[in-house]
Amino acid sequence: MPDILRIGLIGCGNQTRANLAPGLARIPSARLVACADMDAGRARQVADECRIEKVYSSAGELIQDKEVDAVIVAVPHRHLKSVALSVLDAGKHLFIEKPMGLNATEGAEVVEAAQRRGVVAMVGYCMRYSLSRMFVKSLLDRGVVGDIAFIAAGKGSAPLGGWLAAPYAEGGGELLFLGSHLTDQVLWMTGDDAGAVSGAVRWNAGGTDETSAYTVRLRRGAVATFSVSQAVHTSYDYVDIFGTKGHVRGDWYGDLVTVQSQVIPEYAHPTVIRVPGDSLREMCGREMAAFVGAALSAGPSPIPAVDGLRVLRILDAVVASDRSGNWVKM
Repeated sequence: MPDILRIGLIGCGNQTRANLAPGLARIPSARLVACADMDAGRARQVADECRIEKVYSSAGELIQDKEVDAVIVAVPHRHLKSVALSVLDAGKHLFIEKPMGLNATEGAEVVEAAQRRGVVAMVGYCMRYSLSRMFVKSLLDRGVVGDIAFIAAGKGSAPLGGWLAAPYAEGGGELLFLGSHLTDQVLWMTGDDAGAVSGAVRWNAGGTDETSAYTVRLRRGAVATFSVSQAVHTSYDYVDIFGTKGHVRGDWYGDLVTVQSQVIPEYAHPTVIRVPGDSLREMCGREMAAFVGAALSAGPSPIPAVDGLRVLRILDAVVASDRSGNWVKM
């Protein structure tokens, strides 16, 4: 097993510069050796800040570099699939930012390529590395709420700008940006999958989703409701889970977990717990460490591409249900 993973960065925007690259720089077994961006100035800035020697003007040049073992792909949503397939075809380990593609068709191509090449392919659902959300999941794994009956989850922001304001078909909008995160959170926390989906979407004149509300019937019987919006005055992010024996809620803003349980004695009464250490940079640092460890050991992906595909199938169903007015069976 190699001691050092040599990593290339494709896409040198804010997520890479503020969160992913700093996280990698703190990992002794990772070495940033190359970066690429269509904007030469952004690529050079990341290279200077992270002491990266090789700067490329195209993704293809970096992917063909024989001194790159693994690639971080953090590009606009519409380019995720094509860059990911090039990385996988070159036999390199892949970290791909969520949502992995524009739809389930694109996601399935990434899954197939990763399985065919036998490399580690990890999807960037960094909220799985939120300490407060990890704590909620640990409580659920201990049976804190009994049998899960109902989940209410929401995530939103002020109006999006830049390429995120593009039409949904081109990768913009809140569903792909934050709805993907929220959907993955619920599937991961519950260990369940969707059986049927119903959704309603408010679209703007440019074809971008502004606000969506959708209901998912989970296969083990629970019902989950989701709200995602870019038309609100403030950001919000919560997952609220109710069961036959209790209730637990995680609020990412504020690092708060609220719990009451008939199963775990210390939570017999409503208890509010603050779980600090949940900045985006810290979460991405833990996420990068998990990717590096998996790639070096050739072990299983911490967040496999098939998990990204599950989310994309649900988001596709939300849009299809909105257009048809009917439930979509998965």
